[in-house]
Amino acid sequence: MTNDTSLTPDQRHRLLESYRALSDLHGTCRVPAVQAALRAALAELRVALDGQAVELEDYYRPAPAAWHRSPTPGPVLAA
Repeated sequence: MTNDTSLTPDQRHRLLESYRALSDLHGTCRVPAVQAALRAALAELRVALDGQAVELEDYYRPAPAAWHRSPTPGPVLAA
């Protein structure tokens, strides 16, 4: 019995399309919790695809500055 852990061409295509769809949604969604979930999902998908030697160059887009900022300030902690 062999351990086939490679993606099929169809799976690669579907995952890359999913990456594009999640990226597009992140670019238009303004709900902070959804944005955070999308960032996490995209990061996990990039790691998984990189592990399968899938090139994402065509799918990477420069992230706007707001992509990395928290939409609301965190709680103020007393010293």
